[in-house]
Amino acid sequence: MVSNATDKQGAIELLETAIDRIGESLKKDGGQLIVKMKPKAVSETDDLELAALMERVARENKEVSGDEDSDAD
Repeated sequence: MVSNATDKQGAIELLETAIDRIGESLKKDGGQLIVKMKPKAVSETDDLELAALMERVARENKEVSGDEDSDAD
């Protein structure tokens, strides 16, 4: 989940409450919720760094000439 807010602490508390309620709902139906990272506040700089990292990784993962499978046998 992602949230934009001016009240960082309030947003974190709201996300934690939402996660708890989702977990309770899933548990009632026999499921489970695994939270890999608790909510945290990040700065605009953190967001820009993450976007740059994701863009770089996407470029690196693009297939380059010679990576495709060959059908000639």
